Amino acid sequence: MSSNVDSKKCGYLYPSDNRQCRAWAIRGSDPARCASHRQDGGPRTGAPKGNTNRQSHGFYASSQHELRSIDDVLSDMLTRQSQLSAYIEEKSATGEIEIPDMVKLLSLHGQNASRIGRLLRDQRALSGESADGIAGAIATALDELSVEWGVEL
Repeated sequence: MSSNVDSKKCGYLYPSDNRQCRAWAIRGSDPARCASHRQDGGPRTGAPKGNTNRQSHGFYASSQHELRSIDDVLSDMLTRQSQLSAYIEEKSATGEIEIPDMVKLLSLHGQNASRIGRLLRDQRALSGESADGIAGAIATALDELSVEWGVEL
């Protein structure tokens, strides 16, 4: 079993019960502190200062409107599904895409179609149309049974 001489436990003491933190300290921190208890002077974890990788860019960067209702979400999903369909068609026609990438795109297309179906169902349920549709279907079924059995239902 090998031991690492540089490895230290965090020296932070919890004020409630004077118990020491059990996490490993960040290498080179003085006093020894883990990432959670690091003080401002300690070594930083994560991206260096000035790193711009987190900046928004590309397809999702500029949302022109805020999605406030199920109708907005549905409209946005339908637009994006249409864009994805066009992209798949274009890449498929030109042969610019490898089969594993096409499989991923088609899987995404199917997932989006399923979400759109659920959104349409939810939209209909929230609008009350589904209740009217069910009531109409029940009424039709009762009318047909009434005629078939010769009784008033």
